[in-house]
Amino acid sequence: MQLNKTIPKNERDTIQKIPKQFLFVITFLISFHVTNAQHNYSSDFYEKGGKIFSLGFEHVSGFDSSLECYSLRAGYGSMLLKNLTISSFVDLSKTNGFQVVGTSENSAKIKQENFGLGTSFLLRWYSLHLGKMKIFIDVGGGILYTFERFPNQGTKLNFTARPGLGLAIHFNENKQIVLGINRFHLSNGLGYNHPTNPAFDGLGLFASLVLRKK
Repeated sequence: MQLNKTIPKNERDTIQKIPKQFLFVITFLISFHVTNAQHNYSSDFYEKGGKIFSLGFEHVSGFDSSLECYSLRAGYGSMLLKNLTISSFVDLSKTNGFQVVGTSENSAKIKQENFGLGTSFLLRWYSLHLGKMKIFIDVGGGILYTFERFPNQGTKLNFTARPGLGLAIHFNENKQIVLGINRFHLSNGLGYNHPTNPAFDGLGLFASLVLRKK
């Protein structure tokens, strides 16, 4: 980690911190959808049974800092009930940005470049049908291990939570792209304002390709 005594004057807004990589992923998935979309698809995708595979990208911008977290997420699950999936994920994550520590009179900016490996679960309820699209609600959580403490003064092993919502768009009866937003939380569970639990909270944006196999 690098220590820098100068705090930048212009802090970026959370929405302005959407990376070009994320916009590229969304553009690619939508273009792929337009190219391969079918006029009709079967509602069997949402019936109970069948296996669900997914591969996606997530970007989280911190609410109170310039910290960011990028994750590549691979998932496997099943249709637990009609319109309800349960999945487990392997997450490869990278953190980036600066964290301000200390008091207003004596503060410093610490660079946080870090890598991590995690696992998580997700319940997804497809609650509203809109033609070839469905609105869904997510409830999920897991753990993330980083090779250095994250955030600074925290721990290497942390818990994560990802409540969110989004839109699923169908290619055909077995494929869909998913675009969504979540409220990301990371902490080690030692309690609010604990000196070794600084936590990390932010706005998460994600995009993924989802396949169903019968």
